[in-house]
Amino acid sequence: MRPLLPVLALLLGLAASLSASAQGPREAPREAPPRLDAPGGAVPFGPFPVAPADPGAPPSVPGKDATPELIVDLSRPRVSITSAFQGESLLMFGMFDPPGEIVVVVAGPPARETVLRKQRVLGLWLNTGRQAFDDVPAYYFIAASQPLQRLLARGAGGEILSLDDRLSSVRSVGERDHDDLINFRQGLVEVKRREGLYPAAIGQVSIQAGRLFRVELPFPSRLPEGVYEVRTYVLRDGKIVAAVSRPLPVGKVGFSAQLAGWAHNDGALYGLGAILMALMVGWLGGAVVRRM
Repeated sequence: MRPLLPVLALLLGLAASLSASAQGPREAPREAPPRLDAPGGAVPFGPFPVAPADPGAPPSVPGKDATPELIVDLSRPRVSITSAFQGESLLMFGMFDPPGEIVVVVAGPPARETVLRKQRVLGLWLNTGRQAFDDVPAYYFIAASQPLQRLLARGAGGEILSLDDRLSSVRSVGERDHDDLINFRQGLVEVKRREGLYPAAIGQVSIQAGRLFRVELPFPSRLPEGVYEVRTYVLRDGKIVAAVSRPLPVGKVGFSAQLAGWAHNDGALYGLGAILMALMVGWLGGAVVRRM
């Protein structure tokens, strides 16, 4: 039997090798895909995880993906004052989430204003007094979709101010009697309204389709330069639920801007040029008259 043992072992080895070749090559075990939180792991495709909300944030602060409740825009981004400027109107339009009412306030840059009192003395008009005020808006206009008195009576808060409320907060320079101070403040309003800077009428905001609105913003010819503020409010049940503020630059452009810059930066040369031009015009006029 011993001679048969090597033959039997050889046959068993040959059978095992034939079985392994029939099954094909074996694959190496695959590694687990990298995790997102693993060091050096790749970011998987697909939507990114949403970060949890900050538990310390107050509930009144909207999230980053919150839809704005008020959107406004102007037909032109600025008011350009040229040599032929006679005043113009800008169209303001926007969209809000109903229900609600719209109030628009346009305020010019604050500055110091001096009011002169004139009286007739011996047949001549003389300046008999003056009063300066600080923080006076150069321009003030209000428009609303409903009567302003009705909206303010509902307790809209101190943020929306009528013209009288706004002027009551201006600071007077120096000391003066209360009654005399009221007279000077009324004189300030009369001068501003005569120049068209304090329109007496409240503008009308038109609301269309319940959520679209538009309003015309008038600007007179004697409009001071500066950066104006256009504030838009949405009122709901007498409370401000949304507000948007945007700047509106007002300035001179073209030749008038160059002339104003020359007069401001080089006053002596500007005055000398004006005198020479006046002399030249006078000489040319005299020469034309002599020839006639």
